[in-house]
Amino acid sequence: MREASITLKKEDAVAKALSIMSSEGLWVIPVVSGDERLVGVVSYKELLERRVSPRARVSSVMYPPYSVNDGDDVSEAIGRIFALRVRGIPVTDSGRYLVGIVMREDVIKYLLDANMIPGGRVSSIMTSPAITIDANESVARARMVMLKNGVSKLPVMEGGKLYGIISMRDLAEKIYYAYYQIGTRRTGFYKTEEEVLAAPVGDIASSPAVTVEHSDPVRRVAELILAKRYSGFPVLSEGKVVGMVSSYDVIKSIVRVREELPVEARISDLEAEDQRQALNRLISNYIAKISRITKILDFKVIVKRLSKAGSGGAYIVNVYIKTKDDQYSVEEIDKDPLIAARRSLDLVEKRIAKYYDRLRTLKRREKREEI
Repeated sequence: MREASITLKKEDAVAKALSIMSSEGLWVIPVVSGDERLVGVVSYKELLERRVSPRARVSSVMYPPYSVNDGDDVSEAIGRIFALRVRGIPVTDSGRYLVGIVMREDVIKYLLDANMIPGGRVSSIMTSPAITIDANESVARARMVMLKNGVSKLPVMEGGKLYGIISMRDLAEKIYYAYYQIGTRRTGFYKTEEEVLAAPVGDIASSPAVTVEHSDPVRRVAELILAKRYSGFPVLSEGKVVGMVSSYDVIKSIVRVREELPVEARISDLEAEDQRQALNRLISNYIAKISRITKILDFKVIVKRLSKAGSGGAYIVNVYIKTKDDQYSVEEIDKDPLIAARRSLDLVEKRIAKYYDRLRTLKRREKREEI
């Protein structure tokens, strides 16, 4: 782990969080109480998901605290980063006091130093096909695609060729501050958030993008992650984008995480392989999001094609989740099974978040009354 030298308080402004993250090159900042107990976590993902004013408090965008204990085995920390799909995870002691933080880059360095990076090629671990966006599409579209697919970087295409890359960090900083500057030369200026969201992605993308070849060894990716301090790269084959590879993919290729969560996803009614893969990615993303809030004991997603007259080929999606405190069941119908699944999972996540927000409010109220 590294020292968690930079922290935030719940009453700090979101603008302060953004300023620190940008100047220090941080993706994750722990939020602590007055006595340094961990009370939450802020990352670029939360800033994009929960769009608020820069003057709003950090408490309005932070996730409930997730962490590992300083006495845990290294594999436990790596497993939690993998399962929660986070860039970093705070480390606390038995009293929930913050003592450090482990970032994906720390895991990559650990694996390199221990000579645990596999000898395969990038093509064996990359995510393919890559989710891309055209340079002429809007910033608002890029934000939607990232959040919808659970990715933090998008290759930007122009005329069928790779133009550059855009990240969640780029979007959060540009949307919140409503201006951008590349290098030392100001190339554009947007006075309002609406103008930023309507601007073409190509205007704020980093160009040219740092890339790797599909035939490169995995070790090259690991070394680039540490050298460039980037989390991922477009993968090329004969000049064409064939995938994306990230620090998450490197960790996934090495770590055999114990499957503790009984997940049932009956998707036999989906014949198209791309739909099945997309649904599996969607389920994985929501499991990670909900696991940051509470422990999941059971998780079921069942997709069925309706055969009733007049259903028009619609699908019904049932989602059942049991947590350590409650259970939730949601049913949605749509002609697109992915839309129905996303609505169901999003509704369940919001119900769970609302429940635990209310629970924390009650605990704070009880504590104040005791005082």
